[in-house]
Parts: sequence; structure tokens; C-alpha cells
Amino acid sequence: MPPRSRRLAAVPADPDATREKAPDLRDAVRSTVDAMDWLTPTDEALKTLALRQAEEIEKAVDRARELEALRRDLAGDESAYKRLKALEAMCEVTKTVGWLGPQLQGVLRDLGGTPAARAAMKKDKPVGGRLAQIRAAAGQHDS
Repeated sequence: MPPRSRRLAAVPADPDATREKAPDLRDAVRSTVDAMDWLTPTDEALKTLALRQAEEIEKAVDRARELEALRRDLAGDESAYKRLKALEAMCEVTKTVGWLGPQLQGVLRDLGGTPAARAAMKKDKPVGGRLAQIRAAAGQHDS
């Protein structure tokens, strides 16, 4: 029995071209904090921090794209390669997202931007519910 021939498909030059681009985190975080109608002027610093962290994450993605373009354009140029290596050190998207992602989540949680934080904000379930009860009871015994 003769071997069956396979048809090979061409691989796109840009693998990102075949998949949908993720939404811009800056826009998503801005929409999220703008929808938090419970925020007060005292929350402004945390709101700004959340927006700044989203900006840094997106900048890391942008730098990584620029790095890939430079790598293609400067192949074989030694002095350019040294500059490229310096830029590469700043383009660790995975590290940036890994570092800032959980911090951003914490900031949004502190602003009441997670389901658990919103549940804790309910009037019938104040933040620190059980712990506050224990502390109040302990304070009554000290008097």
C-alpha cells in the first residue's frame, strides 16, 4: 500500500495574525473603575494606581512587539544587537503581568471591584463581620 501524501498548509508569517487580539487592559480597567459608583474622592489614589498598573502591563506588551520587529529588522548588525539585548531585558511581558497582575487585582479588590469585595460591602454583611464581632465582644470584657 503506497504512503498517503499529506497536504501542508503554509504557516502565517505573524502567528498573532491568526488569533484575536486581546482587549486593551487600559480600556477595560478604566471602564471598570468608572462603573464603580460607590467610589469617593478618597479612593482616587487607588483608582489612579489601578489605571497606572494597567498602563504598565500594556506598555510591556507594546515593548515586546517592538522588540520582535527590531529583531527582524536588525539581524546581523552587532551594535544594534547590543541595543536590542538591552531592550529585551525591559520586555519581559510574562514577568510584568505576573508581577503587576496580582497587584492590580488587589487594588481592584480594595476598590470593591471583585464579587467577594462587593459581597463584603453589603449593609447586612459589613466588612470584617465576624472579626469585628469578636473584637467588640473582647472590648466589652476589658471594661
